[in-house]
Amino acid sequence: MAKLTAEAKVGLLVLGSSVILLWMTMVVGKFEFGQAKGYRLTAVFDSVAGLDAKAAVRMAGVQIGTVEAVTLDDSRAKLVLRINPDVKILRGSEAAVKTMGLLGDKYVDIVPATQLTTREGAPAAAGKQGFYRDGDRMEQTLAASDADQLISKLSSIADDIKQVTTSLRNVFGSQKGERSLEDILADLRQTTSNIREFSYALRGDGSELVTRLNELALNLNAVVEDNRDNLKMTLENVREASKNAELALASIENVTKRIDRGEGTIGKLVSDDSMYNNIDSAAKGLSDYVGRVERLKTTIAFRSEYMFPDSKSYFTLELKPRPDQYYIAEIVSDPFAKYKRVETVTTPPGGTVVTESYEDKLLFSLEFAKRWGNLALRMGLIESQGGVGTDFYAFDDRVKFSVDAWNFNSKEPRNEHAHAKATATWSINKLFFVNAGYDNILNVDRRAAFIGAGLKFDDDDLKYLLGSVPMPK
Repeated sequence: MAKLTAEAKVGLLVLGSSVILLWMTMVVGKFEFGQAKGYRLTAVFDSVAGLDAKAAVRMAGVQIGTVEAVTLDDSRAKLVLRINPDVKILRGSEAAVKTMGLLGDKYVDIVPATQLTTREGAPAAAGKQGFYRDGDRMEQTLAASDADQLISKLSSIADDIKQVTTSLRNVFGSQKGERSLEDILADLRQTTSNIREFSYALRGDGSELVTRLNELALNLNAVVEDNRDNLKMTLENVREASKNAELALASIENVTKRIDRGEGTIGKLVSDDSMYNNIDSAAKGLSDYVGRVERLKTTIAFRSEYMFPDSKSYFTLELKPRPDQYYIAEIVSDPFAKYKRVETVTTPPGGTVVTESYEDKLLFSLEFAKRWGNLALRMGLIESQGGVGTDFYAFDDRVKFSVDAWNFNSKEPRNEHAHAKATATWSINKLFFVNAGYDNILNVDRRAAFIGAGLKFDDDDLKYLLGSVPMPK
């Protein structure tokens, strides 16, 4: 059989690379051949800030098309919508620019005419009978809220803050007020020190503290039940204290007069208009920051993996500023995190006893991920060690296959090879998921199969949970 020459091998390599590059370009760029499917509608908005071409067009939360083009039509934004051929839109329906979730991407939402109501509450007329056809224009549109509204509200907040600073000037302008501020700062330093000591105690034994807090709550309930009469007397004392506070306010009035004349450090600080200018600049900077954060998608997940008989627990935070780029932060509770080896010499006869043990410890992961189509690559810290990983998504991202490798320079006996892990994950629904795989594949003495399950919450779930938390009155 004839062997290929070096020139032929180079040619085949170049040809194969060109085919792969062309395929990746088609997948990433989402190029389509031939005439696009569906029919086109046009809609004109006052503003479509943040909406780009290829954005989704949805009805009742289901994608029914895409934005084909965004142009300017007589100082207004004109959108060309490509609608799937099997979707019929009733004439008189409304098009609106909305945001997916709390921090998601913007899209065009179609509200059917049958769901629109007039100011009196009656169903709105559908306009001309029938459905939209190719080339028709949607008359009813609603643009997204503009960021200038937020800036206007922040300016109002700045005016309120200025009124607060004026009140401070009326209270803390005298030397007595300065001494009061020094006392407050001293108390704050002491409080900070107490908080630091409390945080150290939490790190030492947090579960024991929770148990004690529960016992304390039960004891407090018993104490309140047994001392209702004493509480009534305490309320009477509070009323008496309020009368004394009125006398103290009379003394404060003398202090405020001196602050109005600009005397003392507080008086000079409050009368200076530079503070207002700084607050106004901060409000504008906050507006720009809110605009960037609005596009950030957040996901929180909890999962546990059972490795027969040990288990590992994970807490994951995923921040996705763009659909093809995201960051992953993770805390892992690993029963094999810390290895200990102790050699003991016995006498007589002078032999050596080796004791090996493992300690459960928290590990940390911090990864950057980039996605191309169904394939994603990750790199960074994996369980407190440098590592890389890859993910392959299938079935509309409901199934994910992952391979990770880290800890390439391990010195632990019987665990010298890199830590490699293969995982398959299935999202049963939006909230629950299960996974299974093989951990530490390259080390024979440490490898093990595992199964697991977990929960995940996206922007909509977090917004609902935070909205359900009762606020103190």
